[in-house]
Amino acid sequence: MSGTDSNSSNPLGGANPTGSPGGATRKCTKCTITSQTAVSSPPDRARTTIGVGEEVNLTCSNSSVAWSVTGDAVLSGGGASATLQAGSTAGAVTVTATGPTCTCSIAFTVIAPSDPFMEPKPGADLKHHHGRPDCGYFGKFYLPPDTVSFKNLEVREKNSKCVADGFYKNFNNLTHQPAGQTESAWFTMNDCIAGKGTLANLDDTIYSGAPGGAGPPFEAGTETFPIVWEYRVRGGAATALKQFEHKAVVDAAGKCTMTKDGASASRVPDDPKGEPWPD
Repeated sequence: MSGTDSNSSNPLGGANPTGSPGGATRKCTKCTITSQTAVSSPPDRARTTIGVGEEVNLTCSNSSVAWSVTGDAVLSGGGASATLQAGSTAGAVTVTATGPTCTCSIAFTVIAPSDPFMEPKPGADLKHHHGRPDCGYFGKFYLPPDTVSFKNLEVREKNSKCVADGFYKNFNNLTHQPAGQTESAWFTMNDCIAGKGTLANLDDTIYSGAPGGAGPPFEAGTETFPIVWEYRVRGGAATALKQFEHKAVVDAAGKCTMTKDGASASRVPDDPKGEPWPD
């Protein structure tokens, strides 16, 4: 994307400030800034809407310029080239290149992640013990939208307590992660996937658990964990994303349905054993 240019005129309207012959005022030659995102996905690398933490490479048509930025972002480099990295705050960012006689600028809109979601890992087996009403799977985590990159972010999941009844009553008040742990480690992000968003570098083990209880018929029951994920620009402060649920439901026939923020799978007791990860 190219920015705009303007003439930095002599405020005194008289002698040439650079000492050109005959006292003539130097004219502004056209000044433009072109931009290219540091990552190749999404494929529109000239876009000026970018994600928090995203980097953009800038080039000015004039080599003798001083770079400056307004908004939550940092600039590095100098001369004809500079690199912009958006901060952790959504909003407007403007980069300006100022030369002896010309000034040009380029404006960006920085956006934050919206409505994260999960889906079962494609091609992976479902977790299940034959004869038991349980279900699980590896989950893939995405940060939409797919129009920007969040590759410079990290994400983590906060710990929480279970609310359970019926078949799962023994799980009531158990923690989602080990007791005493407040959150998971930070996970890095990968490329942006068209139609989905930026993919996290993790396989989340999403599982109902398998408490005791004979059947069929089984005692119907529900377990629910409130789930909060956080993101940060690497090394920065954490920002909470929208809360969602890890939820397992068992009916009297033993059908188990396991859901987590858009990802869902079901097993019945007679389904074959599945072991995508060891017990």
